[in-house]
Amino acid sequence: MSSAPDKWRPSLTLVIFTVLATVGILPLVGLFFFRLYDNQLIRQTQAELIAQSRVLATIYAQEVTARLDSGLVLGAEVPPGVLPDPGDQVTPIRPALDLTANDLLRRRPDALPAPGQAQAAYVEIGARLTPIIRETQKVTLAGFRILDPQGVVIAGRQEVGQSLAHIEEVADALHGQYRATLRNRVPDKPPPPIYSFSRGLGVHVFSAMPVIVNNRVAGVIYTTRTPSNIFDHLYQERAKFVLAGLAVILGTIAIGLVFSRTITLPMRELIDRAARIGRGDREAFQPLKHYGTREFAQLSHSFLGMAEQLARRSDYIATFSAHLTHELKSPLTSIKGAAELLQDSVQGKAEGLTPAEQNTFIANILSDTQRLEAMAQRLRELARAESLPQNERTELAPVIADLRSRF
Repeated sequence: MSSAPDKWRPSLTLVIFTVLATVGILPLVGLFFFRLYDNQLIRQTQAELIAQSRVLATIYAQEVTARLDSGLVLGAEVPPGVLPDPGDQVTPIRPALDLTANDLLRRRPDALPAPGQAQAAYVEIGARLTPIIRETQKVTLAGFRILDPQGVVIAGRQEVGQSLAHIEEVADALHGQYRATLRNRVPDKPPPPIYSFSRGLGVHVFSAMPVIVNNRVAGVIYTTRTPSNIFDHLYQERAKFVLAGLAVILGTIAIGLVFSRTITLPMRELIDRAARIGRGDREAFQPLKHYGTREFAQLSHSFLGMAEQLARRSDYIATFSAHLTHELKSPLTSIKGAAELLQDSVQGKAEGLTPAEQNTFIANILSDTQRLEAMAQRLRELARAESLPQNERTELAPVIADLRSRF
């Protein structure tokens, strides 16, 4: 019988340990996949800023339209192709910021002194919109700045009267094109240690929405907000997070104990029993202390039953060999003695045997030979009976006829 190739195979203990270690590490590995969630949070933040800016842009455009007759000067003309088709009923601006693909820009440049004073009408519009943006900021936590067509801040908590026209996204919006960017931010509090797993906590989303009136830029709604960050929440709930980690560890240990009791321990005991049976220890046929699972109990019963049957067969063969040796010894001794006497008589080493004595010895030899032949025939029949036939048919009619003739 060919044996299995001798190559390295992991032990059951190693497999179980690997599975348990994987289960324990999965929550930690999942933290890295939260980067994808960071990206989703950034786009969600951009979508919120787009919606808020669009509402303020509509109100701002209405204020500008109402003051056009008073000599209000608009900004640059929107280039062809920038504005959507007037026939389109729906013109959504879809969030497209991507933390993994977009270049993360440096923190926003500081405002510069304005080259001139903003028009009084724009200052008035800014004053009218200031209460609205402050009330909105209380709920949305976003930062709002309303710029005139020259990029001068006319409404907002800070930088009023200063220019933001030199900032990239604002410059694009002043030419009629919506632009959003990701910029590094300086946090107002030390970041939590878990910050290293995420970049979302260290960025600001900036959105510059142009206000278009009569195909010209009337101003810019400039908004900013820090995206929500799941790790900041985890850090705030770090006590619960630690408890959850302990629960995972305890659960992993519990699973390991179940595996050990149901698989590892019964298997090790069965391996030990096989080694003891191989050394001839008859006490090893006792049932196992723990079977673990139903399948393992069936395997143990089958293995121990087979080993016990093989042991009985070995005892039977040893007993049978002893009896056979005893049965063969008597006729062989008789044949050998008669043959030696006949040989001595023929060679003249002893007194010559009479013909009657010679016939008697020859008859004894033939009788013992027939006895040996009968024993050999019975051995063949015994061997045939011991080998169980597979998929064979036996007709009972000849056997019944023979029994009727004998009984």
